[in-house]
Amino acid sequence: MKLIAMAAAATAFLSSPAVAEDSATTTNRLAGESSPYLLLHAHNPVQWYPWGPEALTRAKAENKPIFLSIGYSSCYWCHVMEREVFSSREIAAYMNEHFVNIKVDREERPDIDDIYMTSLLVYRQLSGSGGGGGWPLSMFLTPTGHPIGGATYLPPEDSPERGRGFPSVARQVVELWENRQADLERSGQMMTAQVQRLIRPSADETVAEPGRDLLQLVTDEIKRQYDPVHGGVDFNGQAPDSARFPNIPRLQFLMDVSAASDDGALLGVVEHSLQSMARGGIRDHLAGGFHRYSTDRRWHVPHFEKMLYDQAMMLGIYARAAQMTGDDFYRTVAGEIADFVEREMTTAQGAFCSALDAETNAIEGEYYVWNDEEIGAVLGDDAALFGRVYGLEAANPFEHGYVLHLPQSKASIAKELNMETEQLEQKLSALRAHLLKVRSRRPRPLLDDKVLTAWNAMMIRALAYSGRVLDRPQDVKAAAKAADFLLENLQDSDGGVLRTWRGGKAKYAAYLDDYAFLVSALLELHEATGEQKWLASARTLNARQIELFYDNDLKAFYFTSTGHEKLIARTSSIYDSVFPSANSLSVQNLLRLQVIDNSQEYATIAKDTLSRFVPALKRSPASCAGLGRAIFGWLQQTDGASQNASLFLARPRWQPVALRTVQPPEEKSEKVVPGRTVSRQDPPAGTTQQGVIQQASFRPVFPAPTTVDEKEKDRPLKVKIYPLYDKLPRKGKCLIAIELQVKFGWHINANPSNPDFLVPTKVELKSKQNVKLTKVKYPKHHELKVQGSPDPYHVYDGKQIVYGLLEIDEKDTTKLSELEFHVSFQGCNSTQCLQPDKVVMKGKLPFAKDGETLKKVNLEKHPKLEKTKPATPAKGETPGRPPGL
Repeated sequence: MKLIAMAAAATAFLSSPAVAEDSATTTNRLAGESSPYLLLHAHNPVQWYPWGPEALTRAKAENKPIFLSIGYSSCYWCHVMEREVFSSREIAAYMNEHFVNIKVDREERPDIDDIYMTSLLVYRQLSGSGGGGGWPLSMFLTPTGHPIGGATYLPPEDSPERGRGFPSVARQVVELWENRQADLERSGQMMTAQVQRLIRPSADETVAEPGRDLLQLVTDEIKRQYDPVHGGVDFNGQAPDSARFPNIPRLQFLMDVSAASDDGALLGVVEHSLQSMARGGIRDHLAGGFHRYSTDRRWHVPHFEKMLYDQAMMLGIYARAAQMTGDDFYRTVAGEIADFVEREMTTAQGAFCSALDAETNAIEGEYYVWNDEEIGAVLGDDAALFGRVYGLEAANPFEHGYVLHLPQSKASIAKELNMETEQLEQKLSALRAHLLKVRSRRPRPLLDDKVLTAWNAMMIRALAYSGRVLDRPQDVKAAAKAADFLLENLQDSDGGVLRTWRGGKAKYAAYLDDYAFLVSALLELHEATGEQKWLASARTLNARQIELFYDNDLKAFYFTSTGHEKLIARTSSIYDSVFPSANSLSVQNLLRLQVIDNSQEYATIAKDTLSRFVPALKRSPASCAGLGRAIFGWLQQTDGASQNASLFLARPRWQPVALRTVQPPEEKSEKVVPGRTVSRQDPPAGTTQQGVIQQASFRPVFPAPTTVDEKEKDRPLKVKIYPLYDKLPRKGKCLIAIELQVKFGWHINANPSNPDFLVPTKVELKSKQNVKLTKVKYPKHHELKVQGSPDPYHVYDGKQIVYGLLEIDEKDTTKLSELEFHVSFQGCNSTQCLQPDKVVMKGKLPFAKDGETLKKVNLEKHPKLEKTKPATPAKGETPGRPPGL
């Protein structure tokens, strides 16, 4: 059994009967924490520790592995695991005896979350277990913090439907730790080396000048991920049922390009996306605001948590759309978001809370959904009209009730009813207010009222912007009050920013995103108000950010400061999440301040940071939309304002009215689960190369297909099959050579692999005619030195040949053999390891007749054989069997 294959089948997001026991009298070390998420676990029988020296010291002193559980307060499956697993006294007793158990709020400690989420993905790739990431994150670590293996949600017991449960996975870790500790530590160090390589740019990676061609790369890839039916720019045609995220950085980038180039088609993509989301159930049509993401393609059924950062991102882009188009629809949506946040997610001090939970009474979405009886009881005779507008007449895809959405435009319904649209909306507004009043009396979802600097800064920036461009002075006032709170309460005595505040206490040194978003927010407040105090604070904090986070050797910002706690890796990333990366926003801040202060230092840092991440953008353009916006800003400043419009070719102006009259398609019920991968590519597993052996007299070979799709072209391994003879000897044997051509700059793991947790290259044969592949001989490996690994990796690169022997069953009487070679491998280069993959080569070879001469046709692929003349069976030899085999 491989060391890191222990939890491959234990990641299904499924519920089961709770096994929770009464733990009200139990208190653990989390009771002293301020995080609402950690406090939810303070009465578990598990002896939880917060992350810190006490837990880590104990693990080392007692030589115990660590169980690390990471989640957040509005995570539905985090709550399920808390009820099912961590509330069980039996499971807790085993955890307490064999592990040091650490619980982390990912929102307070994003550094730990990022490192160990990447560790999970590395583990899954190297073990070949598949799957993505998510929360709760369940990781097993060595006492020094190196990853052993992990999963996301783990159920309380094994079952055929749900896979392995937490107890059996934990027992396997303990067994391995007791019997193979040295191997686990070694594999943990290897995985750590992979993590270190993935979460920062390579120091020896060639940097490049930021140019216009990069903007076109980003634009083209975003357009490829646009859903022309339901909108959105995260669409995967190969997995159309995938979850949908708004992905605002990509939409903001398209708006930049559209504004500069007069490209109306790009604005059309943005408008279609924004309108589809605003019509969908991902929007709260009663209270305003948006849920975190949609579980279906149509934006209909969301995961119901409401995150502060989502409200900030959505407010910013709907306000910008209103400004660019003059459409009051966007103004209305933006106003709803701002009003919702100021009403339901604002503390008495004027700061903003982090999130609203997805569940009440352990049922996701219960607070938000309705049934026919409830609507009828509240609205009476108006229930039919409301139900028609908000989708209650259609089939309901959500098990707990109807999710309000707009399957048809209000204008078209008004026309059908011979009403003016304004008259219909006035009627609906009163009905919505009545329903909201009734809904507000339901048990409310948990409010996570901790104040996070970065998330508050996002909302401050969005409110200052919406207040300025939509003439909403109340938004600017709310932004200023929150900014004052941050500057007064989330700075230490030395002026350093702190990450989080709750209950009158601030803690944890801030991260790069805290500084970057706060500087951006203060600059936006300065623009909205003209007050110099905001500019002065932005200048001070920006200088402090450079001092603490910028690395002159790397030419980029790290996520943690120079004096931060030393973890197994240090992150520096340019990839966006649901909001733009902190490195890209930092560059945008530098560019704004450079214009104000004419600072050559800021211009140099901005350009160097852009250049450092150009290779990452080329690998995955759409994932670097924030960087694209920063490059766009750089080019605007360096090329001069007069040339802004020439950054892109001008195209005919798009007419947005036509899009707004398009009716949405018929609704379908779709259900999906999201995932995440380490590499920014998604190679198809088990893609088949089809071919028939060419019957030329000198070279039968299993060829690649004549037509190869784009992903096939990108695969780093090509395979060809060379049998020694033109026919297979019945009741005999035939040598065969399997040629592996590894793409330049790539390598695949050797067989046997070293380290042994890597997926080895392996050749296997399937045949209906009972032809067997035996005596497989793999080539000698090359040694590859990997940073952070004490031992070299054993790999293949370039052209390699695997030899084997085909043995033919003497009972087979068919005339033609059908052979299917499977070559399993995992491709890696200097920046990424792809998911384990497989090339399948299919071909046919005839069987030789008894006494028929066998012709050698691929001798150059079998150099150790003597080049003899074709032979006929000699006296006493088996007909059809070649001499010497």
